[in-house]
Amino acid sequence: MTPITAPPNHKEAVNLWADEAIWGHRFHNDQTPWLVLLEFLAVFRSRHLDGNALNEPRKNGEHECIRYHIPRMTPLRQLVFNNPHIQHIESVGKSDGDCWNAWLNEIGGEYNFSYLKDRLRSFSRLARIIEFFQNTAVEAHRQRRWTSRFLFPYGPNCIYADLPGKISGSPDRRFFARGGELLYLMLSRSHDGPALAQKIAGRLLREGDRWDRVVRALLPDDYRIDPDSVLITSIGYLPFAKRSEYQALADDWHTLLDLNLPGATLLDPLMRISALHMLLYMVRRSHEEVRDSAEPTFVLEIAAPRKTPILELSADNLGGNRKLSQRAIHAYIDRAKEDERWRIALEARAPADAVQDFLRTKFSWKPEDGVPGGDPETIFLALRSYAEKRHSEHVAKVHTEWSRHIGLSVSRRGTGTWYAPDDALLKALVMTTVDGREEYHRFLNRIYERYRLVIGVKEAEDAYGNLPTDEKAFTQNTQRLEQRLRTLGLLRRLSDDCAYVVNPFRKRS
Repeated sequence: MTPITAPPNHKEAVNLWADEAIWGHRFHNDQTPWLVLLEFLAVFRSRHLDGNALNEPRKNGEHECIRYHIPRMTPLRQLVFNNPHIQHIESVGKSDGDCWNAWLNEIGGEYNFSYLKDRLRSFSRLARIIEFFQNTAVEAHRQRRWTSRFLFPYGPNCIYADLPGKISGSPDRRFFARGGELLYLMLSRSHDGPALAQKIAGRLLREGDRWDRVVRALLPDDYRIDPDSVLITSIGYLPFAKRSEYQALADDWHTLLDLNLPGATLLDPLMRISALHMLLYMVRRSHEEVRDSAEPTFVLEIAAPRKTPILELSADNLGGNRKLSQRAIHAYIDRAKEDERWRIALEARAPADAVQDFLRTKFSWKPEDGVPGGDPETIFLALRSYAEKRHSEHVAKVHTEWSRHIGLSVSRRGTGTWYAPDDALLKALVMTTVDGREEYHRFLNRIYERYRLVIGVKEAEDAYGNLPTDEKAFTQNTQRLEQRLRTLGLLRRLSDDCAYVVNPFRKRS
């Protein structure tokens, strides 16, 4: 596969183009899977309004030149996340009019919120609305500045940008780090983007739903016509035009959006399944970069009352997957020596200068302290050391942190980190792989083939060629999962030889 040419503006914005060349621009550990989904919805909404959602034109196989806009929603986020006095004012027992006056004096900022008196009438109604949005906010438990906190996406009016402390500035790329843009590009490069776009618009971003209307009522009438209320930016870079991961991801979105569930309820499984596909993509790209034909594996230990051999195997498996991206960076940098330009640089009259020029050009290398002097090998090792350090600070952390966020892994002090699914992820897997009902062992095989999740004996043999630990351990692993699924109402045993996984959220008729 030949990568798509990266846009020059993206290369110019980084000190070294290495992580981005392998996986895309960009993955970042501070952007959790929930924030990936929110950023995706922001991109999607903008492109949907422009009539191009998941149907982006591309010329001669080049990268899509996509610009999109996101509302800043400053008055809304100030009301919900920068409004510390509202509960205190309501609690002191003043009259409704006195509460309004005291609150309007305290709220400050550039907006006059007096219009809310006519719209909501009761101050306690405003307080309850604000309290509701605070309690249901995305990752409400996390301590972030108010410009980087987000409403639950009840509808299109709940979607807005991540901003720095100075709200009039450029987008903050820490929490909206472009992972959502990569998700958008993956879905747009599947075979059926336009059909998927219709479902997303109709189920997740439908105008007029109750809480979306409430959000709209909190905004000033003239807010949307203010040009400063919108942030305009360009989309990130995804290296390949076609990959099997893109279609598998799109297929799962289709399946989930067809379920008999409200749109807001689908957001959690969409978040988990999307991040799982993106982790698979990252692991596969790492394998390709180190020239290893092996397929990814995630050995899942189903929670047991005492430590099991599967736990140790799973911890080793997670550790290997986590380190794989560092190996990929190492291989990507070392491959520069296979380039004809490296040989030419070494034969130049001033080889150190020629090597510097070659490495600067190939990797868009802009060392903060300047290129170190010395012989070509010293310069090359300095570049590789910088690439590995840069990778370890963010991209290398994505696998462990995303796995934990989506319920794919757990961490315990004194035990370590290993793959172990939580109930929410198990429900999401049933939603995407079971249409009505599925024989239990076929279900295990399907989630192995689709997501490389190893739970039972057969899947372990398929993944490793032979069992990496005793058969009894994997048999007990499947028995514990069966019990978990039965407790969740997702499995029925009809006889000693016949158990079925059932999907109570089956497709809408």
